[in-house]
Amino acid sequence: MGAWETESPADPRFDPRLNAWTLSRYRDVAAALREARLIPVSAGSTTPAVPVDSAIHAEFRAQALRALAPARLQELEERFVQLADLMASALPTGRPVDLVEQYARPWSLRVAGIAADVPADRCERLSGLARRLFDAACEPYDRALAATAQEATAELARSFHGAPPLNLQMFIALTHSLAAFLGNAWLALLEHPPELSDLRQDLSLLPKAIDELSRFAGPAKAQFRQAAAPVTIHGCAMEQDRHVILRLDIANRDADRFPNPDKLQFDGRSAGHLAFGTGLHACVAASLIKSAAAAATGALLRHFHFAEHYSAVPADCFAVRYVKSLTVCFS
Repeated sequence: MGAWETESPADPRFDPRLNAWTLSRYRDVAAALREARLIPVSAGSTTPAVPVDSAIHAEFRAQALRALAPARLQELEERFVQLADLMASALPTGRPVDLVEQYARPWSLRVAGIAADVPADRCERLSGLARRLFDAACEPYDRALAATAQEATAELARSFHGAPPLNLQMFIALTHSLAAFLGNAWLALLEHPPELSDLRQDLSLLPKAIDELSRFAGPAKAQFRQAAAPVTIHGCAMEQDRHVILRLDIANRDADRFPNPDKLQFDGRSAGHLAFGTGLHACVAASLIKSAAAAATGALLRHFHFAEHYSAVPADCFAVRYVKSLTVCFS
């Protein structure tokens, strides 16, 4: 099954070490993501969950959807395609290339700057701060990383003072999470040569391929919730203030929802995957992320043939999985 082998979905189980329920079946995770009484929290938080102010939350999502309206997305996509072609064409042939370090990361930083309206001369410094948040998200029970991330969050907030709230969230998500997804996706394609060949021959498959790769190799392994009131999910009763770990990676490989879940299939069957969440707190920038991923991937497929040999260094953390390096040789 390649680098991103997952556990099999299972019934809800309580982990006394983490003092939390773990849900991994698709139906359980999807239901929990849609449950308003399960509040997004930091892993291991000792503060009682505070219900989200529905009016404020609805207004934020409405503003975000207006900012990412179809006309704006089309404009960004056109810029992404031009930039991706320029950056991909500059990659060398005939010698090893680290696609993560030399393409995915600089591409993601450029995309973040464009989408969040951050001048290029500020992007690198702000990216370093965003990296602290990404590292803390990878290992959410590491208190030292959490403290460093809290400091970085405060500095980032000051840097984006006066900007639309969405800009800060987009910058954080795009700088490192997009790069993580691209590394995972490209490794998955290299591990499945027939599907890589099909995609290269028919780039119109890219939107379905990006959705399927999100399901198959999305970087987010887990999201965290806390019960603001007693909640029952398909027979699993969770008392108030109980923490819940939602295993997105396992749910996205649930054979009850996705037949042959360990096989890539660019046929649209991945609709409904949970890589971007669902319900009240689904990622509002999912379309933007998929558009950027498609532009970067399409540029590689247009410009190069992948050699048979490659090497990857995966990082499989508690809540995030990504590729530290992905070395290939283009011909």
